[in-house]
Amino acid sequence: MLNELKEELLQSLGRHFPQSKIESKERRGIIFDLRAYVDEDIFIDAYANVLTGKRSFALITKNERISGYDNYKFWHYHPPDNTNSHIPCDEPSIDSIILSFKDVLEKRFGKA
Repeated sequence: MLNELKEELLQSLGRHFPQSKIESKERRGIIFDLRAYVDEDIFIDAYANVLTGKRSFALITKNERISGYDNYKFWHYHPPDNTNSHIPCDEPSIDSIILSFKDVLEKRFGKA
């Protein structure tokens, strides 16, 4: 599962954020962390735990989440206009998550 997730993330990031700097860690074959630095202040954070099934994806700027998706209790979306809200959603594809983050950056900062 982790290898598939990592490969999907890398492919999607390569399509939508080809200039990003990627850092990833895998722990004990059950936990995966990835950060894709869009620039020095903005990064995409991805986390997965095989044992718990937890997955989370966040767009971070200046150490604050500006959008995200995760499956804590249920799949939900944290919209950029109110990141503390939890909008239920079906499990999104990796590519749709990364594309939504690109859209947020384009709308908010005029760049991606």
